[in-house]
Amino acid sequence: MSDEVSEKLSDAEEHKKAYDGIMGAATEVGVPAALALATFFTSIVMANGFLLSVIAGVVVYVFAHIIVKVFFSHH
Repeated sequence: MSDEVSEKLSDAEEHKKAYDGIMGAATEVGVPAALALATFFTSIVMANGFLLSVIAGVVVYVFAHIIVKVFFSHH
């Protein structure tokens, strides 16, 4: 019985590490990247020019990354 309990605790720790890794990558990279791409393509469609669209995408990525790190990181 003791082996089952230790195995379940080990599995729970591995699942927690995997979950934290996935959520960290999704929030710290995925969300800002998705927002930046949406901003870039929206700006392109609005005929603002390529350079302005790239700059807007980069600014949104940096801003979103900062917001995610400040408000949504629990470390």
